[in-house]
Amino acid sequence: FIRARSNMNEVSAEQQPSTESEESRAIQFLQENPSILMDYPDVLSSLSIPHQTGGATSLLERQLRLLREENQYLRSKIEELVEIARDNEELNQRFHRLALELMDSEQLHDVLAMVQDQVQTFFYTDFVCFRFLPGIHEAGNTLEGLYLDANSSIVERVKPWIEGRKPICGQQDEMINRELFGPDLRIASCAFIPLYHTHNLGLLCLGSVSAERFGASMGTIFLQHLGELVSNRLKHLLQAG
Repeated sequence: FIRARSNMNEVSAEQQPSTESEESRAIQFLQENPSILMDYPDVLSSLSIPHQTGGATSLLERQLRLLREENQYLRSKIEELVEIARDNEELNQRFHRLALELMDSEQLHDVLAMVQDQVQTFFYTDFVCFRFLPGIHEAGNTLEGLYLDANSSIVERVKPWIEGRKPICGQQDEMINRELFGPDLRIASCAFIPLYHTHNLGLLCLGSVSAERFGASMGTIFLQHLGELVSNRLKHLLQAG
């Protein structure tokens, strides 16, 4: 009798589902029937989840708080996207005005001065200058003070940037900054925009006293469009040889 009773207990124990399997079935049931707790509000109201502070909060309160946090996150992301869209729209408008002014400018010195002024304003940068390759000149005139120094290594350093046809952004060594911006300026970050058409012309150089202004990983699509716009205008005013 005792042995039989023991066997019966063993069978009974084997037939009892483990706590883990009960939880799994409960979780699966809730996942398959997500509205079940709404159909039984008394059960929903009795549920509680331990709070980080040691208290308890109802499942509904917990869900509401999570929804508020998610809503706040989405709101901040939307505001960020709206701000980016607003900035891009402003840049597009400034590009449009720059293009119109470039078409109206007939003299090279007017084009260069206007580009420097406009770029310094709408790219929020501290210094803007042109640096042309030796041999590039206006019809009948040299570009006094705007050439890369043919007697230094700077020409060989920047030629790959111009030939690469893409803006270069980030922090550069002191020698490059000195050659391109001058010895008296402290440049913490910069952007170099290639100027070219059928042949290489030089660089449009943007410099900032802020190390964060022109990062190596920043987007360069507007800078590239700027280079193409300015290059297209300069090709009618400059020649090589």
